[in-house]
Amino acid sequence: MNKKRVKKNNRKSFLFPITALFSLAICIVFALLFVGGEETIYYLTQMNFIPDKKTVCIDPGHGGTSSGATLGSRYEKDDTLRLSLLVRDILKDRGYTVVMTRDDDSDVSLEDRCKIANKERASLFVSIHRNSSSSPSATGVEMWVHSAKPTDDTLLAQNILDCFDTLDIMKNRGIYSGYRDGADLNYYINRHTKMPSVLAEIGFISNKTDNKKYDENIEEYAKAIADGIEMTLKEMYSE
Repeated sequence: MNKKRVKKNNRKSFLFPITALFSLAICIVFALLFVGGEETIYYLTQMNFIPDKKTVCIDPGHGGTSSGATLGSRYEKDDTLRLSLLVRDILKDRGYTVVMTRDDDSDVSLEDRCKIANKERASLFVSIHRNSSSSPSATGVEMWVHSAKPTDDTLLAQNILDCFDTLDIMKNRGIYSGYRDGADLNYYINRHTKMPSVLAEIGFISNKTDNKKYDENIEEYAKAIADGIEMTLKEMYSE
């Protein structure tokens, strides 16, 4: 009996520090989440993620029942798909593997868009959108990255904007972080993708001049986005 009691006590003595360490680790994680918030969540999601250096995910915003921004019979979902398919073709011609979150007018949830990119281990994620404003004079291209302003995400956004600047067609509105309705929030795709990501607003659908430029220069826009992506990959993986 005494030997059994000793064994039980030894087992308890062995398990106690392990349990204590596990509890401490849980407390540290919750503390980091509480203090770091969105930034901590962002970096935790990228842990142990190994991307394929030649794979890129292109995400045409909206689709299906989600029309996005509109102007009369013009829908954001149609514009984003047209541009995204051109970007895909350019990158494929350059030897990259391109994963599309959709290649037709179909519904794809935000969760599924991120899952597609993460499952395929894309090295970069570019979500293409059209902007909109109650002011018809609002114009230009802008990029949105995570509120943590990650280095590679910001690099991707800046490279795409620089390539648009060489076209000298549309106003450069700069890089924004977080979310339009709150700096401490984030767009879903920037929060849940495990690779550097950017949400690209390519001109205002509420602005007729931007729409005219979009239609007349869509191939140049596609090349600018593809060039920005390729520049970023070369900088990220330069030896």
